[in-house]
Amino acid sequence: MPITKRQASSTCKMAADNLTALLKKPKDLQLVQTPIPEIADDEVLLRMDCVGICGSDVHYWQTGACGHFVLKEPMIMGHEASGVVAKLGAKVKNLKVGDRVAIEPGVPCRYCEFCKTGRYHLCPDMVFCATPPVHGNLVRYYKHAADFCYKLPDHVTMEEGALLEPLSVGIHACRRAGLTGGHNVLVLGAGPIGLVTMLSAKAMGASKVLMTDVLQSRLDFAKKLGADATILSTKDTSEEDMVKKIHELLGGQPDISFDASGAQATVRMAMLATKSGGVAVLVGMGAPEQTVPLAGALAREVDIRGIFRYVNEYPIALNMVASGKINVKPLVTHHFTMEETLQAYEVARQGAGIKSRDSNSTMADNIAAVLHGPYDIRIENIPVPKINDDEVLVKMDCVGICGSDVKLYTTGACGMETISEPVVIGHEGAGVVVEVGSKVSSLVVGDRVAIEPTQPCRACEYCKVGRYNLCVAPRYCSTTGAPGNLCRYYKHVADFCHKMPDNLSMEEGAAVQPLAIAMHACNRAEIRLGQRVLILGGGPIGILCAMTARAMGASTILITDVVQSRLDTARELGADYTLLVKRDYSDQEVVDGIVAQLGCQPDVTIDACGYASAQRVAMLVNYYAIDTKTLLGSPAARLSNNLVRLRVTNLMVTKTGGVLLVVGIADNKVEVPLSQALLREVDVRGSFRIVNT
Repeated sequence: MPITKRQASSTCKMAADNLTALLKKPKDLQLVQTPIPEIADDEVLLRMDCVGICGSDVHYWQTGACGHFVLKEPMIMGHEASGVVAKLGAKVKNLKVGDRVAIEPGVPCRYCEFCKTGRYHLCPDMVFCATPPVHGNLVRYYKHAADFCYKLPDHVTMEEGALLEPLSVGIHACRRAGLTGGHNVLVLGAGPIGLVTMLSAKAMGASKVLMTDVLQSRLDFAKKLGADATILSTKDTSEEDMVKKIHELLGGQPDISFDASGAQATVRMAMLATKSGGVAVLVGMGAPEQTVPLAGALAREVDIRGIFRYVNEYPIALNMVASGKINVKPLVTHHFTMEETLQAYEVARQGAGIKSRDSNSTMADNIAAVLHGPYDIRIENIPVPKINDDEVLVKMDCVGICGSDVKLYTTGACGMETISEPVVIGHEGAGVVVEVGSKVSSLVVGDRVAIEPTQPCRACEYCKVGRYNLCVAPRYCSTTGAPGNLCRYYKHVADFCHKMPDNLSMEEGAAVQPLAIAMHACNRAEIRLGQRVLILGGGPIGILCAMTARAMGASTILITDVVQSRLDTARELGADYTLLVKRDYSDQEVVDGIVAQLGCQPDVTIDACGYASAQRVAMLVNYYAIDTKTLLGSPAARLSNNLVRLRVTNLMVTKTGGVLLVVGIADNKVEVPLSQALLREVDVRGSFRIVNT
C-alpha cells in the first residue's frame, strides 16, 4: 500500500498552507490550497501524518464511483489516516495537543435506531471521509470528532495507525462470520483487504487459511504474511476444478469463506466452495447486480452475510497491533510526500504496492509492607525483583486496602487462604513500567498500568478453557508463595498489566481490581434488564456490585448493611433503597423490610458482606428462626450475628427460581438452609476473583 507522509516536524505549530489532494472529476486529481478548518467544541484539529491509498481511492480516481457512492462534485481524497493533535475543542477531554492518533473515518449521527443499538456503521446519516459528498483527510490539516480519534501507544508507528482502518474491515468481517478457533477459512482475493482478513482470521484462531488470487506475486506475499496455502486462479480453471483444489488443499470444505474481491467469479466461488451449514461473507464491493448460485447455497444452509465498514473494531484493531498479535507493517510498500500524491496514486493503480516516554528511576531501595502474622506488619527493605522475559518491572504508584487485606492483617487468614510465612501484602495496584522483559511487546517503559493481580499457570484444564480464575496453581498477589504489590517495585507478567488511558488516574487504575470482581459477580449472576437486585453488604464490593448491576440493566437495587454511614454512601452512589439491619431485628422483620421496599422478592441476591459467624449459629428446622442466645456477648459477636443473619436471610428471601450469588469470602463452613433454597430452584452460585473482566 502506498502511503503519503508529511515531512518530519518536531512541533505542533501550524503550517502557513493547507495543501490538499482534491479529486475534481474522474482522473483529475489536483493539489490545491484549502482553508484550515475551524473546529467545533467536540472536535480536534489534526496535523496529518500518514494517509494510505486503497482500492476504493483508486476507484473514485479512475471512475468517479465506488459501489453505489458516486462523485457529483469535487471531493478531498483519503480515509486511512493518522495524525497529530494540533488544537482541541472546548469540550474535548480524551486528548491533548501533541497526541498521536489513528482516525476512524466515519462519524455517525448518534441518534438514529442503528446508532442507539450499537450498529452505528449502518447510520443513514454517517459522515465518512472521502465518500461523496464528504471530504477526506489527504490534507495538511483536518478536523474530526475527538471520540473517533484513538491515541496511539508510543511504540505504534504512524503507518500502523493509518492501517488500523483496513484492519478494522478484516476484523469486522471475521466477527460477522462468527469465526472462532479451529475453523478452516477460504479468502478469495489477496489484495489489502484479503490480507488483513487473513491476518485477522489467524489471530482469532483459524486453524488453516487458504487464499486465492489472479496474481502470483500477491499470493507469494500472502504466504510470507502467514497464509497456509494459496491457489492461483486462471481463466482456464473451471469452477468445479477450483472447488476441488480448494477442498484438497484445506483438507476439507471451508467452514467460512470470505470474498475480498467483489468480482462475480469470487462471489460465486464463496457460495460454491463453502461447507454446508457454513458462512460466506461478502467483503468486496462489486457490481450492483451479479449472477450467483444463490438457490444452491441456501438449500445447503450456507449463510450469506454482507459487511459494511466496521463498528467498534478500531479499539480491537489497535490492541491487536499494539500487542503484536497482528503485524501490519509489511503491508506498507511505498512512501511518498504530500507533493508526490499523484505518483502515489499511479503506483496504487498499477498494483505495484500492497498498501500504499523516558523514565529516570533510581532503585536504591524497595520499601515493602510485609505481613509476618496477625497484627504484625513491618516496613522492610526487600530486593528489587529480577524480571523474566515475559515480565515487566513496575514502580508502584497506588495500592488499595480492602476487606481481605484487613482479614489477613487481623486474623492471618481469609477464606481458604492462611498465611504461613511472611508475605508482602497488597493486590489492588497501579504503577508505571520501568523495565520490560525481552519478549514483551505490549508495553514500553513509561506506560501507566493497572495490575490484574493473578498469574495463572496457563496449562491446566481451567486455563485452557478460559476460566483462569479457577487455575489449580495460580500465583495471586499476597497469597502463599506470591508476594503482593504494596512495595516500591513489583514484577508481574506483562499480559496481566493493562495499559491505562491518559484520562484515568492511578487511583482509578488501582480500583479496577475490585470493579472487575463486581463485574465478574454480576456476570455470574446473569443480571438482566429490568431485574430487581438485593445486595447484602454495603462495603466496597457491595457498592461496586450495585453500580455494575445498574450498568447491566437492573431496574431496582436494594442494599442492606449494619452500618448507616455505608448505606448513606450507597444511596449517594445510586442505590434505590437501603435497609439498616439492627441486632434486635428478627429474620422475618428483615425479610419483610426487603420485600416491602422492593415490592416483591428480588430476582437476584448478591451476598457481598463476606462474613460468617465468629461462633456457630444454630438454625432451627423452621429456617425463618435463628437461635441468637449465643450471640448476645461482645459488640463484635453482635456484628457478626447481624451479618450471618443476612447470609441466612438471603436464601429465604430470594425469589423462587432466582439466583443467589455469593461473592464475599466467608468461613470454610457455614450452616445455611440450603435444601429449602434448592427445593425452590434458587440457584446458589459462587464468584471467585476475576476472569477477563
